[in-house]
Amino acid sequence: MKAWNVNFCKATPLSKVSGMWRAFIWESVVRQQLLLRISPASLRVVSGLIALSFLGFPIASFADANAAKLSISATVIKHASLQVLAQPTSVVVTAADIARGYVDVTSPAQVAVQSNTASGYLLIFESQGEFMRQTLVKGLGTEVLLGTSGGGVTHRPLARGMSKTVHDLEFRFLLSNSAQQGLYAWPFSLSVMPL
Repeated sequence: MKAWNVNFCKATPLSKVSGMWRAFIWESVVRQQLLLRISPASLRVVSGLIALSFLGFPIASFADANAAKLSISATVIKHASLQVLAQPTSVVVTAADIARGYVDVTSPAQVAVQSNTASGYLLIFESQGEFMRQTLVKGLGTEVLLGTSGGGVTHRPLARGMSKTVHDLEFRFLLSNSAQQGLYAWPFSLSVMPL
């Protein structure tokens, strides 16, 4: 629509304009007023209904010309992500640890889990360490005992919607009979899965 049409319409009373031009100007003004008040999504719906009416489809479902019902539904995809904030790179096993039967890791691992599910997530521990037979993990609300291959722990968030939880994890490795003193690579990799 050109600006002069709007200015002309505002400055000239419709009674002084001929029939065809009056309809054109009135339609332009109404369209401009509607465009200022209707969101783009609603405008697409209205345009679609108008197009269907031109094709011969009956649009008689509106009981009132000033009201319409629009149903919208959405499916939220389950999401969980894990970020390792801090993690030891190795484990030192001493002769005293072997005599005691376990080694405590001095610095905790810190992980942040972001999830949007009300039912929570599964924190998965995958173990590649042959020097241990079990692992005791603290920092998940309760102590968890994992086997040689690792395991999983479920966690439910306190809030609904997208939430972020930071876990400070402490590890005690229960040594296997074949464990030797020395420096071992960090034996765990972590991942997360939404429930």
